[in-house]
Amino acid sequence: MCKTRRLLLIGLFVSGNMIFAGCGKKEDVSRKEERALPVKVINVSRGNIEELISLTGDIKGQKEVQVYATVPGKLTKKVKDIGESVKKDDVLALIDRDEEALQFSQAEIKSPIDGEVTRYFADLGESVFPAQPMPRSPVVMVADMDKVRVIINIIEKNIGRVKVNQKAKIYVDTYPEKAFIGYVSAISKSLDPMTRTAQAEITVDNPDHLLRPGMYARIKLIVKWKNNVIVIPRGALIERDDENIVFTVENSRAKKKSVSCGTITEKEVEIKKGLSEGEEIIIEGNYGLIEGTIVGISKESISNE
Repeated sequence: MCKTRRLLLIGLFVSGNMIFAGCGKKEDVSRKEERALPVKVINVSRGNIEELISLTGDIKGQKEVQVYATVPGKLTKKVKDIGESVKKDDVLALIDRDEEALQFSQAEIKSPIDGEVTRYFADLGESVFPAQPMPRSPVVMVADMDKVRVIINIIEKNIGRVKVNQKAKIYVDTYPEKAFIGYVSAISKSLDPMTRTAQAEITVDNPDHLLRPGMYARIKLIVKWKNNVIVIPRGALIERDDENIVFTVENSRAKKKSVSCGTITEKEVEIKKGLSEGEEIIIEGNYGLIEGTIVGISKESISNE
């Protein structure tokens, strides 16, 4: 009888453990379903992408002329102030001559071009001199501001990619959200042996004179424009073990896909192989993601525009 009772207790213990284990499995499954990783997705589509070279440069007037005194003397009057528009032969400044016999006669400094006074190199009362016979400092600078030149330096490996008439977007700190449009107008035929760079110029229309000589510019030079290609957000692409991958969603699970890329910019990637239009790809929540992970698609889908 004791033996029968002992067997009964063992049976109850085993049954209880099996019931408990079964409940645990259900709880684990439930937890996994509850822990679906939230992600954001878009549908793959076609679009346009620009292949860019990022550069920096200095802005100069389309024409800049440094004007010198015609006779030695002292600068006594600035007839035109910095920022004023002038016509050719307008008087810019007056000089008292350093000659006793002509002490009451003032010499005139005239503008050689139409433009704007952009800088004085001498203050009132300072001595000024002609450019010859010895090198001297100019008195004033006049620049044609209706167009400006952006001077850039192109590194050796990019020289073959830059052509005259290529479009460029110009940005300056004074107007950080505004893109000024210009075009490559000249490229040097030789390289600076010290820097191994070739100088080039971008000409920009400047009707409102917002761009001024001396400004520092950031340039996005468009070297190639591709239309009607598969383009995805940069954040969708992951580089892992020397492989470019994108995660799609199939049956609520993440699926890894290897892709071949073309042009890559700060915001977008051209996909040459590996994705098709309409596929659902993960654009947020994909870093550290493992294939087969259950994912929960966010209601806030992001459009690929």
